[in-house]
Amino acid sequence: MMKPDRPMRLEVDAEFKRLIRPLRKEEYRILENSIRKDGCRDPIIVWNNTIIDGHNRYLLCHRYNIPFAIEEKFF
Repeated sequence: MMKPDRPMRLEVDAEFKRLIRPLRKEEYRILENSIRKDGCRDPIIVWNNTIIDGHNRYLLCHRYNIPFAIEEKFF
């Protein structure tokens, strides 16, 4: 698992993103508050620099300039 000092740029694939149910407004607000208070506790899952899981965490980390870890998967 890698944790850069500042948010790195990853690719967002619309097809992968569509496979995951969007968060409800309240769920998103809770996630946003948690990340702002505690940082990003769960890694962004990537494959070939493309996000597989963690689209919302990724967006919020970039919005607030919060570092995050990535976990590379190999398929």
